Amino acid sequence: MQNPVLKDAIAAAHEGRDDDALRLLLSLGSAETVSSEFMPMFVWHQLAARHEPSRAALVLARDGHIRRLLEDGDDFRVDGTPRRRSRFAMIVSINDTLKDSRSTYELFVQLEARLPELAEQRAFLALPAIVDVGDFILADRYLQDPMQRLGELNQLASHLPLLPPHDAPPRLAGELSSFTTEVRLRTSILVGLGQAEAAQSLRAAALAGLDSDEMRALATRELEAPGAIAKAIAAHAG
Repeated sequence: MQNPVLKDAIAAAHEGRDDDALRLLLSLGSAETVSSEFMPMFVWHQLAARHEPSRAALVLARDGHIRRLLEDGDDFRVDGTPRRRSRFAMIVSINDTLKDSRSTYELFVQLEARLPELAEQRAFLALPAIVDVGDFILADRYLQDPMQRLGELNQLASHLPLLPPHDAPPRLAGELSSFTTEVRLRTSILVGLGQAEAAQSLRAAALAGLDSDEMRALATRELEAPGAIAKAIAAHAG
């Protein structure tokens, strides 16, 4: 059953009573705790996009997670639940909402210096921000060749539908999304390193290497307009 305070916060946000929605969200617990839960965080993300006090509160929550990450490590348990979460993943998600790639990048650089094993484990989460701020040398160090995924992707496509029935998870579409994301990042890195021709060759090879025409068409759309795969999944589910 949904928490009645959370239900009121959702209603307030829907009605445009943003101050009330934020107050109700923060009454659920500490900012750190609230930002660790999916549904409250979903509402908070929506508020932060249009309501400056919500954005400022989210920045404070993010900064709290950063301090705890550097002091206590990445893995933590959400209050009152047995589930464990990654602080770094949560911080990246918050920074995506805040459109603050610089924060993710600077935190990752700190992890490299202070917690190199953790940086290695979480690099894939930081790569979009690293590319976004233009540190292509650092990004190149962590992003593997996406072409290594082609064999597995084509094998999956041989027995899984791209968009399955509504009661089945869209595994192939999800894998294709990951592949195209890596291709897009790698081409951006190559261009940033002054290798534009290599970037064009990689994009062409990645698309040509997909055995399925349907998969190739969707991958092309995704590379041209990121988010196309997610929209296709949503449209199919609807």
